Amino acid sequence: MTAAAVSPNTPRQPWPATRRCIALALVLLYAGFTTVRWLQQAAEWPARASGDEISANDHRFAALRPALPATGLVGYLGDPPPVGPTPRDSVAAALLHFRRYLLAQYALAPALLVEGTGPDLVVGNFDPGPTIP
Repeated sequence: MTAAAVSPNTPRQPWPATRRCIALALVLLYAGFTTVRWLQQAAEWPARASGDEISANDHRFAALRPALPATGLVGYLGDPPPVGPTPRDSVAAALLHFRRYLLAQYALAPALLVEGTGPDLVVGNFDPGPTIP
């Protein structure tokens, strides 16, 4: 045996313990990177919060809300009409109409929107259409 061989007095770390240390280091590294990514997204969140459809719709109806009764029924008319030339177009139009109705209901709560012109007050939720030059 040569002098470079391991002497019996040198403590050897078993291979499973080394693997555990490497695995722990990798998990901690992953957790650190994930935390940094979440912190970056959280820092950007307030800037993106006003860009969602619900907030934009709420802002759109904000001027109308004080004019409506606190409770009671309010009529609702909106675009697009829930019918179309083909069954597929009818379904798509009906879903868009219903979506806009729900967004208006959310923005104007606690007044209850009902489809039609029966109540004394009626809210119109229409597409702006083309702009005139």
